[in-house]
Amino acid sequence: MSKTGKHWLGQCGFMAALAAAPIMTAGRARAAAKVTAKEFYAEPPTLISLGFEWQIDGDDNHNASVAVSYRKKGSAIWKTGLPLMRLDHEHITENAFNYTTPNMFAGSIFDLEPDTEYECRFVLSDPDGVEGRKVNVVTVRTRFEPKPAAGGRTYHVYPPDYKGQKQEPAFTGLMAAYYLGGSHSDNFNTYGPRVQPGDIILVHGGLYKDDRFRYGGGGPGGTAPSDGTYYLTQSGTPKKPIVIKAAGDGEPIFDGDGNFNLFNVMAANYNYFEGITVRNHSCPN
Repeated sequence: MSKTGKHWLGQCGFMAALAAAPIMTAGRARAAAKVTAKEFYAEPPTLISLGFEWQIDGDDNHNASVAVSYRKKGSAIWKTGLPLMRLDHEHITENAFNYTTPNMFAGSIFDLEPDTEYECRFVLSDPDGVEGRKVNVVTVRTRFEPKPAAGGRTYHVYPPDYKGQKQEPAFTGLMAAYYLGGSHSDNFNTYGPRVQPGDIILVHGGLYKDDRFRYGGGGPGGTAPSDGTYYLTQSGTPKKPIVIKAAGDGEPIFDGDGNFNLFNVMAANYNYFEGITVRNHSCPN
């Protein structure tokens, strides 16, 4: 009897646990379905758009949403923006890039005016409930449009085959003007920078195409082509950018000869380009 009784009690306990399990599971599901607001971030602005991220917990059923509205600072009228996009641990793998998105909302407000303050309002809602802050209102200014400054020095750049009269100071190839010297091949930046904040490089019309199989102006060398990249490493300032622009006497065309990265400004800030045509390369920066 004792063994039978123990066996029966064990079955009762097991059945009781099974009966209770759906209740506990449902409780956890309800908790995971509710959204919990966490950190809110405003991303660095562009000239005409603003980006935002709102990290969350929960909302496993993805029925939460964030409504967006905005207005110019001081205006009484709110405009409706696109709702934020829902992201939830999507995994991206491409070559060496390996990234998993957070549990979050993200999105942008578009078609704004440069150098203007905007009030931006974000309202988090969820039929299952919201824990934490439901509304975020932030004020963000779009970036101002950079412009050439007055008072800087002006340098003139010509293509290698230019035959006409040149304006001084004149240089053959962009890198010879940008730096204190340059080889015959435009992918060398072994000299210190010539340009300073506020300076203007006027690029005259013609074709600028580096011979990526020629090193230092000599004959073919090495076993592989050079990268053919213009490494621009000198920084301007917000009010005094370094300007590289068309001189106005024809189209200046920079041909990458099939290279990956033609202009690289990752080591510099406030380099301003205007009226330049680039072609035959994969990556613009």
